[in-house]
Formats: sequence, structure tokens, C-alpha cells
Amino acid sequence: MRELSDEAVVEILTENGIGVLALSSPTGNPYPIPVAFGYDPASDSLAFHLSESDGSRKHRALRADANVGFTVYEETEPRSVWRSVIVTGTLVETTYSDVEPALASLASNTQFAPNPVSWDDTSTTTPYELRIDDWSGREFRVG
Repeated sequence: MRELSDEAVVEILTENGIGVLALSSPTGNPYPIPVAFGYDPASDSLAFHLSESDGSRKHRALRADANVGFTVYEETEPRSVWRSVIVTGTLVETTYSDVEPALASLASNTQFAPNPVSWDDTSTTTPYELRIDDWSGREFRVG
């Protein structure tokens, strides 16, 4: 295992579009959810679309504690090389215009990601930005 440089972390965040967002839960149990994301290295912006429902477990968790973890991983050589990135920070509601470059990355990196520009009704989703406190990356090689 080796640590990745900041440049390699940026590469992984820029070239991927699916990860796992880990929220704290008011019950004390972690709440990990798979999400589509976009990252813009120019603004160091990591953005998500999250569906809205005031009574949802996700919303209860975010109201209780906006500190989150986020993980992205990729298999660069089948069955022999894996790279992963872990990001920690605070997840905050934002506006589409504030995270537009990151959301453009989301749209280009995920074929099924929602595109709010083409939606008739965006009232059921909200853009969020993960304000990054720290990140780290690792590479694992077999053999």
C-alpha cells in the first residue's frame, strides 16, 4: 500500500462520479449512502444532488451533524490495482450556480446522474457542497 499525492487524489475525484457519503446518525449508527458526485479542481468544489424529504433519515442525520465522510474507489488494473480516496468535511446546502462547474463534472462522469438543468421540477432535489477539511488517498497493488 502506498499513499497517493494530492495530484493523484484530484485525478481520482475528477475522473470518477460515484462514491459513498457517510453521515452520522442521531441514533449513533453510521449512515452510508451511495451518491453521484462532481468535483471541480479549479474551485476545489465537491458537489452532490440530494433528494429532499424533511422526514428522511438523511435529513435527520444532516440536521444532527453536518460533518461527513466521503469515499471514492477505483480498480485501475483488473484484480491487481485499486485506488481509494477518503474526504472529510462539512456538507452544506448551496445553490446550483455556486457549484455549477462541479455539477458539470457530475454530469460528464455519470451516465445516469440527474441533470437539474433539464428537469421540469427541481423542487425534490437540492445541491450540496462538501466543504473539504482533509483528504487522503491510497493505492493497493496485488503481487
